[in-house]
Amino acid sequence: MKFLKRSYIICLLGVFVSAYAHPHMFIDTRLEICLDGDRLDGLEITWYFDPMFTASVVNDWDENGNGSFSESEVDLVYENAFSNLADFDYFTYINTGNTTLSPSAVEDFTVFMEDQTMVYRFFVPIDIFVCDGIFSIAIYDHTYYCDILYCEDSPITLIGHGSGNASFQIVENQNIEILYGGSVSVSRDGRSYTGLAYPQQVVVTMAKIQD
Repeated sequence: MKFLKRSYIICLLGVFVSAYAHPHMFIDTRLEICLDGDRLDGLEITWYFDPMFTASVVNDWDENGNGSFSESEVDLVYENAFSNLADFDYFTYINTGNTTLSPSAVEDFTVFMEDQTMVYRFFVPIDIFVCDGIFSIAIYDHTYYCDILYCEDSPITLIGHGSGNASFQIVENQNIEILYGGSVSVSRDGRSYTGLAYPQQVVVTMAKIQD
């Protein structure tokens, strides 16, 4: 990932600016999908941030400057650089047939450093019946201020009852167009920006549970 100008690091601090709708923040995602037979129990979401947003949050909320986050500092990050995402559905959209759901709350938020990268991890409780055995999850910012992709290695883990026979694939959902304008001054290495993007979507096929 290339560095971002600090003046643009405002997205998760509570302000979205439409004039800068092209990406200025980059998030790599890992997703643990919790199944229980024919139910989707919840999602554990892990986000790995680009160097400049990492530096911004560490500078502002690592109060003792020791390069890690204490319990009280995690609370500060939550209040000042995460909780606002409730207004944006935590960028998370679950589709089961004709119904699209978004989380109203999350649990167990934490923040930590991993190889000089700041990481957010949190749990989305869901507990819904999947009637046809197929559901999908899309994690994206509809303004495209944040460019969110899945990690190249081990992006998805399925756990819980029935997970051993379930499967997934990651596809672009070309039914959802994200339009953005202006020149792109920062980018992911090796990625081109055309003004049109599609969110990545995880499609999960659950195993049929035998009576």
